[in-house]
Amino acid sequence: MTDMPRYNPEPDPYRQPAVAMVAPTPPPIMNTIFYMLLAAAALQVIAGIFGIVHTNSSDFRAQTTEQLTKQNTPGITPEMIDVSVALVIGTLAVMTVLAVIGYVVIGLFIRKGMGWARIVGAILAVVWLIQLTGLSMPGGIATVLQILLGLAAMVLCFMQPTAGFFTARKNFRLANKVR
Repeated sequence: MTDMPRYNPEPDPYRQPAVAMVAPTPPPIMNTIFYMLLAAAALQVIAGIFGIVHTNSSDFRAQTTEQLTKQNTPGITPEMIDVSVALVIGTLAVMTVLAVIGYVVIGLFIRKGMGWARIVGAILAVVWLIQLTGLSMPGGIATVLQILLGLAAMVLCFMQPTAGFFTARKNFRLANKVR
């Protein structure tokens, strides 16, 4: 029975002892960034409402009719205009809901210190600049403010002390990763 392998309870001399790390605490500016993103989401809702109201206006219907006439579309009927208005309203509503969800989710993950969230948020903030084309007032004011708030929040994510917090959170997650 001496030829059987034995369990050796001795510690491995090459293994580093586990160091207990404390999770980094977020700087107070993280709450400000989160609330800026929530305010941008609220302004997105306001801009969406203004967009839907504008789409229901007679001016929009006249513009749609004029555009279809310029494209030599045969048989322009009021029903065709109604369908195009309904499609625009549906698109506006869906895009508004998706944008609000995006702002809230990105804000929550930025608040947790997830680095990917600030990168995605920065990319989306730049993409949202597309909204500046074809603004109609007064809804355009809400859109401009929404874009400025989103851009300002993303800029703050890449400045100190928040950049240091994201690095510390990444290092903490890597150090506590189970291998």
